[in-house]
Amino acid sequence: MADAKANLYRYAGRLARVYQASEATSGDVCRPAGALMVHPVEPAHLVELAGRAAIHEKWDSRSMQFVPCDMPRRAADCYLARGHWPELPPLTGFVEGPTITPAARLIDQPGYDAETGLFAAYATIAGYQRPPLKPSKIDAEQALAILCGLFDSFPFVDESDRAAMLAGVLTAMMRRMLPAAPMFAITSPTPGTGKTLLCETLAILATDRRASVLSLGHDDAETEKRLTGVLLAGDAVISIDNIERPLKGDLLCQVTTQQFVRLRPLGGSGMLSIPTHALLVATGNNLSIVGDLKRRVVLVRLDSGIERPEQRTFDTDHLATVSERRGEIITAALTLTLSYLRSGAPKIAGLHALGGFEIWDRMVRRPLVWIGLPDPLEASEGLRDQDPDIEAMRLLFSSWYASFASIPTTVADVVTAGMATTPMSSDYINADLRDALQLVCAEKPNSRRLGYWLRAHRERIVDGLQLRQSGTDGHAKVLRWSIVKCG
Repeated sequence: MADAKANLYRYAGRLARVYQASEATSGDVCRPAGALMVHPVEPAHLVELAGRAAIHEKWDSRSMQFVPCDMPRRAADCYLARGHWPELPPLTGFVEGPTITPAARLIDQPGYDAETGLFAAYATIAGYQRPPLKPSKIDAEQALAILCGLFDSFPFVDESDRAAMLAGVLTAMMRRMLPAAPMFAITSPTPGTGKTLLCETLAILATDRRASVLSLGHDDAETEKRLTGVLLAGDAVISIDNIERPLKGDLLCQVTTQQFVRLRPLGGSGMLSIPTHALLVATGNNLSIVGDLKRRVVLVRLDSGIERPEQRTFDTDHLATVSERRGEIITAALTLTLSYLRSGAPKIAGLHALGGFEIWDRMVRRPLVWIGLPDPLEASEGLRDQDPDIEAMRLLFSSWYASFASIPTTVADVVTAGMATTPMSSDYINADLRDALQLVCAEKPNSRRLGYWLRAHRERIVDGLQLRQSGTDGHAKVLRWSIVKCG
């Protein structure tokens, strides 16, 4: 089968083939017609593939000769059960357009690339021209003009949001080559501003089709099941559209920072090591991103400044224009990154690397700043201030320090102080502390809930104040806590 080039590969710990969906699908995951997917090979299908690759015969006692037959199903079961197939090529994923490796090698020829394990599943792309061997900064500036002109009609809040969107374009071109890349979150105050349009732009540039749309489940567990399915299928761009609740989750954090994740597919009994090289794009009105995910997000903000932005009219069909000019845009995006890399990837003063995304930082973020754009992560800094957990820490730490300074205090004493009222009235003596306790305890403050929260936030620093565990109470043998100034 390896010699027959049967489109059979090793992928995520099992045998798989790349195939194209003939019809659009709907449900929890919506895919457009023509979407490429990685499909696992089951025993019955392996029997069919083996029959195409070789002639199988069995002895017929009546005719006293060998006659044609299928490969025995038991042989297919045994072969799949091995779990190790060194004779077959490994598949890391597929691309539907030219891309660049971290070593600045251009991959723009259709077919299987043995060095990277990528399958380039595309034919000639109209308008695409191979970038110069050593593009200059002038070439990069010309490429930037093409990319910026693509988004002239979108109401970005400021230039850092435009830079963030251009970072999305470069990431879409190179996501399969990046071991880690942040999620892109597109937000606006009102519907109809163009969030989904920007997401579809990235999908068309990467695949020449609209994105596969993943709906959030009722809880994080349901969302993770759906995300596992699209990662196994190898979707290049995953759109999490119209989010109405705070976006968070351990799996989302892992997918953005880890090259592989260990997951159990739905209905499966074993764990698989699944590549995470899909571009994640989240859209929503006034998106709320909380927890550890907020530092793994590039924020793109839109604001039309009008009540009904969906009623605006445009001279051209944006997505049709992107599709028509796809080859030209791909050339421009690759030229921009190649120009920076071939210039020696110079360091940029004042720009610190984004921890966990060093290669993305080098191939996407730094080329944009090098060419003169603002930092694409500038808008994302505001996510920290919008995080409810940060807000709760800020309020509790400041009110605690105002009440106790740096004196070690038990949880019970803090709750007592926060709930104390003035004589002959219902006014709280420490109103700010009481509000903070209600916020972190999520209901009527009590020592147990506050203790859990303090242990989860131990050693955290906010606004120069740090929560520390300060020994135990000698009599009651309970923990003492303190808020101390740092620096």
